[in-house]
Amino acid sequence: MSLKSLPLSFFVLGLSLATPLVAQAQRIVPGAALPHARYDFYGRKPYRSSVPTPAQLLGYEAGDTHSTYREQEKALLAMAAAAKDRVRVFEIGVSVEGRPLRLFAVSSAENLAKLDALRASNLKLSDPRTQSSAEADKAARSAPTFVWINHCIHGDESASFESAMWLLYTLAASESTEVKSALASAVVLINPVFNPDGHERFVVYNNSLALGIPEGDTLEQRQPWGISGRYNHFRFDMNRDKLSQSQPETQAESAAFLAWKPQVFVDQHGQVENYFFPPNSDPVNREADAKRIEDWTSVFGRANAAAFDKYGWQYVTRERFDLYYPGYLDSWTTLSGAIGMTYETDEGGRLAAKRDDGTLITLRDGIAHHFEAALATIEAAAKNRERLLTDYVAYRRSALTRASAEPMKRIVIVPGTDPDRLNALAQRLQRSGIEVGVAASAFVSETAHPYLTPDGKPTTQKQTFPAGSLVVELAQPQGRLAKTLLEPNTALGDAFLKEQNAKRQRNLKKNDAEPKEDYDFYDITAWSLPFAFDLTAFWTEDSAPPATRALAAPPKPTALPDSPTPPAYLIRYDRERAAVLALRLLAKGYRVGALTKPGKAGGVVLERGSFVVRTERNPESVHKALRALATELGVPVVPLTSAYTDEASVGLGSFTLQNLKRPRIAVVADDMVSQTGYGSVWHFLERELGVSFTPIRLRSLRGETLAKFNTVIFPEGYGYAGALGKAGADALREWVSGGGALIGLASGGTWFTEKDMNLTAATVVGAPPADAKPDDKEKEKKPEDRLKERESRPTALPGALFRATLNREHFLGFGYAQDELIFPLLGDTFLKPTTKGSNPLIFPKANLLASGFAWEGNTERLLAETAAVIDEPTGGGHVLLYLSDPTFRNLWPGLNRLLLNGILFGPSRTYGEE
Repeated sequence: MSLKSLPLSFFVLGLSLATPLVAQAQRIVPGAALPHARYDFYGRKPYRSSVPTPAQLLGYEAGDTHSTYREQEKALLAMAAAAKDRVRVFEIGVSVEGRPLRLFAVSSAENLAKLDALRASNLKLSDPRTQSSAEADKAARSAPTFVWINHCIHGDESASFESAMWLLYTLAASESTEVKSALASAVVLINPVFNPDGHERFVVYNNSLALGIPEGDTLEQRQPWGISGRYNHFRFDMNRDKLSQSQPETQAESAAFLAWKPQVFVDQHGQVENYFFPPNSDPVNREADAKRIEDWTSVFGRANAAAFDKYGWQYVTRERFDLYYPGYLDSWTTLSGAIGMTYETDEGGRLAAKRDDGTLITLRDGIAHHFEAALATIEAAAKNRERLLTDYVAYRRSALTRASAEPMKRIVIVPGTDPDRLNALAQRLQRSGIEVGVAASAFVSETAHPYLTPDGKPTTQKQTFPAGSLVVELAQPQGRLAKTLLEPNTALGDAFLKEQNAKRQRNLKKNDAEPKEDYDFYDITAWSLPFAFDLTAFWTEDSAPPATRALAAPPKPTALPDSPTPPAYLIRYDRERAAVLALRLLAKGYRVGALTKPGKAGGVVLERGSFVVRTERNPESVHKALRALATELGVPVVPLTSAYTDEASVGLGSFTLQNLKRPRIAVVADDMVSQTGYGSVWHFLERELGVSFTPIRLRSLRGETLAKFNTVIFPEGYGYAGALGKAGADALREWVSGGGALIGLASGGTWFTEKDMNLTAATVVGAPPADAKPDDKEKEKKPEDRLKERESRPTALPGALFRATLNREHFLGFGYAQDELIFPLLGDTFLKPTTKGSNPLIFPKANLLASGFAWEGNTERLLAETAAVIDEPTGGGHVLLYLSDPTFRNLWPGLNRLLLNGILFGPSRTYGEE
């Protein structure tokens, strides 16, 4: 029997089983008296008695304990079933771990009876091309506004999770004038739990030991590594995933948002010292229309303030939380036309806590604050219904008019050698509701602007684009979001930049022990998708659009013939999935080789990095396995009819055809590892590559355990050197010498440079020499000398993109079609090149910055001619250091091959040594 078909009596019957829960809840509620009267969640009287309260369904009141996913599901579905005249339930997807994702639509009985028609009308309003301004204004005068309240994107921000139940109950059951009036003018969309997997992980842990102790470093105040419910199954931060759309929860929520296109979107978070609601701090994304967002967030901010002032609750606005990076839910929805807002409650995740002044705040308080803010927002939206709708249409229409008036009319992205990558970029745009087309034939632009030029200066040129180029017209309703995601650089305001640079100058002049000012960057400042996907892009000024066709999946390669049996198969490394195919074959126990130099055999050109499967060295089953995997991955395979070498010195029998090793991968998973860093590596290996790995504790990296693996990956993390010590580093070095590949990503690799580790000859820019001694005259240094010394060290970058030169003859460069990559940098660690090994990816002397923010006079000066990726050959193996993690948030698919190559070639013979 499905949950949809369960009768209400089924849930009510279960109330008798809830007695133990009540007792448990009473035991764990903090006993300290609250500094204010107990908040009443049932203050919107009268209520319809036919709708059960959450407390009746759960067996406890709000904040008494943390509810599980199933408890929330039971309560929500029972209330919805009892209020069918006001509530409809939609299943929108499934989480990674298989939990249903649902959306609850709530409105008046009159609106709900014609909900499908209202939604269709709202979607028509969202596309100004479908009706005139007069028609849209007429429709806005009678249509309800759509308001989306999003709960629990971070699973341990539990006040948001709990408040969904009391919000649904109030909207479904209250007969108060305020609620009924709001529902007559608004359709409320409740997403009760964005991240159910993370929440369940948190709740099971917390409920197993929580005592409601509000102070101290207790178990309930701290979540162990791997338990943290903030992240989803793959430990992705879901409020950073809108840009990559990598997780099924994000994809489901985005699809549902685009199916409704609300005018207001609230994303509930926690926990902060004082409740936050907008207006936001700077910077605000320029495509969000700063005046528009300021006007509307002031409307909702004042409504929230009035609700909070009624109870004497504290709150804060215009601090910390900006609206710039498009990966947030509030930014992404704002750029799609809604008034997107983040609300941060001041408790949740614990039953009780103490503020910095010693006063007590409880989970119940946090729930109450989110509950009141949601209702205040809904009521304010309803009161401003017509203005919201007309303004929404105007914003969506402005994307059409601005694109027609401004020089940048469209983005054109050249296909390149890997059709999968262009298709993946197009699909990512479509998940954001952006219209894309493919050039039906070659076309010419007289005013094309390349994203990159040799001297770094912008230029205009005549450009011929081939058929199959991706074309994105900015004159479309989602044009503002499209421009933000695709333009080469999203500018920051002059006043904001001036203030950050002024802060830096003040910080440089301060004494070492003097507190420094924080910079106001909340997240990364660069994300341009053509750069991220390693694709060549232009923007053009031409008024007339080229002829395009709809996007279609890349054609599957011709199936391999059943016979005759060739002596070998060639898999050209012109696409990323070729390496994935090689990895999958190796994982199944088949033997695969790779050419470290170009050659020719049987009349077929053999490019460097190409994979070769020799039938003589494999069992008969290789033909069927290769055929199946090649078909699944869409990778062309060329049967070689002869191994005879002609017109070149390299062939199938050459020593430059290196045997690759079956991957036996360990990934460090420990308290010192960034959970999101581990999660992005996990997702890359399991979901992108389809290969298995073993998570391993740091203290296990020695002896017989270490010998089981030929590849060890250190994700981003901290304190590795101190935890391993010299003995641990020596054990790793000995293992590498035996043929292993030690891979360090971001801070998971820069510790290789630390004193006594002796894992690489590379050093950190600005670090004192290894043999440096304490300076007894430090106190005597003049201020100008200290300033000069500080200027010799990089100031931390908030996240930007830089040009880097790739050595394609090195195995890490195999498969790339060009000698330049765009590489992301975050933080203050730059690497001087190794003097013993190889530096396959180096930042050039000049014109480094491709996109985002860099510190003037500091970043590019110190970054020039430093290393982005380092290979330190050690005995028969390799130590590989990546200054940034290519798997970070799944944002940089263009860098995938760098890591793929490290896994494929690192533990194998790659230099032709005998």
